[in-house]
Amino acid sequence: MLNMTDTKKDELSFDKVDEDLKGFFYGPPGYTDHTFKSSSGVELGVHVWPAENVIQDPAPIVFWTHGGGFLGGHHFVRLPWLTPGFRKRGYHLVSHNYRLAPQAALDQQVADSIEAVEWCRKNLPSILGKDKVDVDRYVLVGESAGGTLVTLMCLHLTSPPPRAIINVYGLVDISPFVNMPHRTPAPWKGEFTDEELERFISDRDQNNVLTDACCWNEQELFSEEELSKRWAAEIKYDKRFRLQAEAHQWRSVRALSGDIYKAFLHSERFPDKMELDKFITYVAPLKVLQEYKQWPYPPTAFLHGSADEAVPIQQSYDMAATLRERGVPVIERYEEGEPHVFDIKYTGPTVPGWETTIQPVLDFVDQHVGIKR
Repeated sequence: MLNMTDTKKDELSFDKVDEDLKGFFYGPPGYTDHTFKSSSGVELGVHVWPAENVIQDPAPIVFWTHGGGFLGGHHFVRLPWLTPGFRKRGYHLVSHNYRLAPQAALDQQVADSIEAVEWCRKNLPSILGKDKVDVDRYVLVGESAGGTLVTLMCLHLTSPPPRAIINVYGLVDISPFVNMPHRTPAPWKGEFTDEELERFISDRDQNNVLTDACCWNEQELFSEEELSKRWAAEIKYDKRFRLQAEAHQWRSVRALSGDIYKAFLHSERFPDKMELDKFITYVAPLKVLQEYKQWPYPPTAFLHGSADEAVPIQQSYDMAATLRERGVPVIERYEEGEPHVFDIKYTGPTVPGWETTIQPVLDFVDQHVGIKR
């Protein structure tokens, strides 16, 4: 969850969500688990759920890229609507992880995500069956920080490009957040001090990198045993794991430009402000498309809540308008008064709002993937 607001820590807890949606924190069964060594030397993980109710063989693929403010999140538990929306409607479903900040910068996370797609396109035929998967018909879905990543991935995945992408309240222009006025936040009250967390977000040692972590405060809600069961992974609440979780909350609540520069832009790599500003444009898909008018881009769907304080809905409005000006097919589904992560209520087609919010996006993807129902 990417949160740029000055919000109290307890207001962002997932405990109320878990009370209402018991299944949200459970990884869906029925997958195969895979790892590969990326070009960075770090092993990355991939979960593959074979398609059900296949309309036509070979079936297309949906790749899901998780959010978590670039410092948090994991590939174990997907958005609830992806299984009924895609897997049960004839799409293979894949989730992947990537190196988390602060050891990995935003562009490195994009590179990891692209490698995951490329690895899957090469290896899924042997995993799922040569005649069961069409590796050229694929779709990217990302939520929050994952939405940022998939909108950037589309600028580089061109042979072939994705048939469509779904940007779920993802940031498409980081510049408003790196240019915020300086202020002095209140002292942090947690297990780790401000000084320890400041040091941590400057850590670049790849030996310390994590590829999966808490989305927010799961370690406060569940025991190690319970979270391991829900994620179907061995989770240990050691100091390193707790530090990552708290750093994500700390950075989100403080909402300081300096933390963004340090944590996931790695601004020390650039010799001057001019070069840093170029990089900030490079990792803002909206700015790239506005500057390079001929850059091709796939059909894009947007999901967003109008009351999203973490990623203002104007980000989606602006990206959609820019794509339309270029003649790119676009569909927008916005929910009035809904906050960040509003779509976790959509666990299936019987949930009120599915037909007006989720189903049109699914139909849009079907159209551009070439599935006729």
